[in-house]
Amino acid sequence: MRLKFYTHKSKKVILYTAFLFVISCGTSIPFDEELYLKRPTGLQVTAISGRRMQVTYYIQNQEATFDGYNLLISRLSIGDGDAYSLEPLVIDGSVPTFKHSSNDYNVNVPRVVTISRLTNVLPFEVGTAYFFRLQAHSRKGVRSEASNEVSAVTID
Repeated sequence: MRLKFYTHKSKKVILYTAFLFVISCGTSIPFDEELYLKRPTGLQVTAISGRRMQVTYYIQNQEATFDGYNLLISRLSIGDGDAYSLEPLVIDGSVPTFKHSSNDYNVNVPRVVTISRLTNVLPFEVGTAYFFRLQAHSRKGVRSEASNEVSAVTID
């Protein structure tokens, strides 16, 4: 007696499943690029009237998965280890704070954004010093090392 473990129809299902698996494994993004983003540099923040901050940065990342920068804000200095545990400022309902792609790369043209709040709901307080750092963000959720730290004191 000969045992059959699968039928002709199940062979097709197995082959089709294996084919789909092989296709889904292909990617144009090397594994190491998915896990590492270049650390941004050159962040500048200036306090401007009306309890606002002017943030200036340059798009320096060209990684395939890069989708923008997270802005970290704190009333205390932001250490390298603290950067990964802080929640970034959310402006339009999702991260990253400033949305871009690797196609936006240009280290010669500054991006200038004015922000008026420390979090989604808390405004900046007059006379208070705030510390800022920037992190590159990928669509895989990877965050780079934080940029240089800068600080500014809110004015009215």
